[in-house]
Amino acid sequence: MLNQLLTSALPEGGQWVTLGEASLFALIGFLVVFAGISFLILVVWLVGKVMSTVNDKMEAKKKVIPSQQEPQQVVPSVESDEVDEETVAVIMAALMEYYQTNNPKCGFTLKRIKRIRRDDYA
Repeated sequence: MLNQLLTSALPEGGQWVTLGEASLFALIGFLVVFAGISFLILVVWLVGKVMSTVNDKMEAKKKVIPSQQEPQQVVPSVESDEVDEETVAVIMAALMEYYQTNNPKCGFTLKRIKRIRRDDYA
């Protein structure tokens, strides 16, 4: 029965592929796949190197630009979180003016103003 299956699998010409030819075909297939995967790894590695170089240059430019500008004013830190009433009124008036011009139907209400320190986000 096995012999009939094998003979029915023969092509019309009726020649079998020898073990040497099959091994050669397998070896060529393995080499092609290995070369393709190696090429893809090389491309990904090169793109990573290029991106790393570009990123380093961008960071270097960011570090150079602030040093060329004039120094920023240092805002003295206030120990308490309380804001005086005049500052609250000015902020409220500015916000209400902004919302009146952009969205007159806005029901905006100011409930609390909290001072944010730079140390909290540095």
